[in-house]
Amino acid sequence: MRRLIVITALLLSSCGQPATPVANAPAASEGSGMTKPHVPTVVMLGDSLTAGYDLSDDEALPAVVERLLAAKGVQAHFVNAGVSGDTTADGLNRYDWSVQGTNADLLVVALGANDFLMGLSPERPKKNLAAILDRAKADSIPAVLIGVAIPHVDADPRDAAYAAIYPDLAKEYGIPYQPNFMAPIAGKSGLLMDDGLHPTARGVEAMAEGVAEFLAPVIAALD
Repeated sequence: MRRLIVITALLLSSCGQPATPVANAPAASEGSGMTKPHVPTVVMLGDSLTAGYDLSDDEALPAVVERLLAAKGVQAHFVNAGVSGDTTADGLNRYDWSVQGTNADLLVVALGANDFLMGLSPERPKKNLAAILDRAKADSIPAVLIGVAIPHVDADPRDAAYAAIYPDLAKEYGIPYQPNFMAPIAGKSGLLMDDGLHPTARGVEAMAEGVAEFLAPVIAALD
């Protein structure tokens, strides 16, 4: 039951639309004669945990991470490409209109929870995530992975196979990955909505701290 509760906390609502970009990147003032530093664009491709289920745009994870990074002196323009209910296949299918055309300097992939909850074979999400990473590589967009933590990996071979997807892909593609961005709020009722599934605004803030810490050196190292 504990495993089911933790995994269900990653369940995404089955409906929703991709959120709009968090903010417009600043442009140089006309006639200023000065060229402002390039502000990298970071696209977060995910599900309701990225989209900000039942939250305002500025309370969603990408917006909060952007603000935390700015406070650290790391400037970035985040695009919220989260859609509630998405599987890895859904994320792959909408890559063209969610990622291409955004002038992304970095792609953050945070998908896979629904695949697990739907009982799909782990080979399927791994194949889909690899295809997303291949698309990003073909578009010369650096990418990172945010993993889905699967508890009790010794209890079920399928659980262990799912848990291995993210470190295996990170090693194969030579990219950074964050094992579990839900860890700060898992099982904490004060940081979850009444449905027990999605983070409140406070919960998002707790998640965002770890994501910002993970992304800060990656963004700083962008060319």
